Amino acid sequence: MNVTQFRELQFSLLGRKSQLRGEFVFYGETYINCEVDGQITMGDEGKLILERDSVIVGDIFCQDVEIFGQFSGTINAEGTLVARSSAKISGTIKAKQISIYPGAEVNFEGHTEAENQI
Repeated sequence: MNVTQFRELQFSLLGRKSQLRGEFVFYGETYINCEVDGQITMGDEGKLILERDSVIVGDIFCQDVEIFGQFSGTINAEGTLVARSSAKISGTIKAKQISIYPGAEVNFEGHTEAENQI
């Protein structure tokens, strides 16, 4: 991959020990491995990945989200939510599909929404 191709990639990476507060809009695949207090909105269908060291408190609006870390708040996923074995989730979840791996700590009020069937 050359420099031009790298510059055209659309992704975000927030590293360990960072602390963010506020409203954030990300595009492309997004990796969060830090503390976020606020609202996270995915501006496109890019996947949101909350890594093991992430501690998120707030609201998430996205297509797909995969959680390895801690989350507390509300998730509105138009696609799939995946809770990996290291995940600790509490709050309200709305998603078309929810997948919970063994070992995940999940305490939520939520539901899945099936596609309209004819």
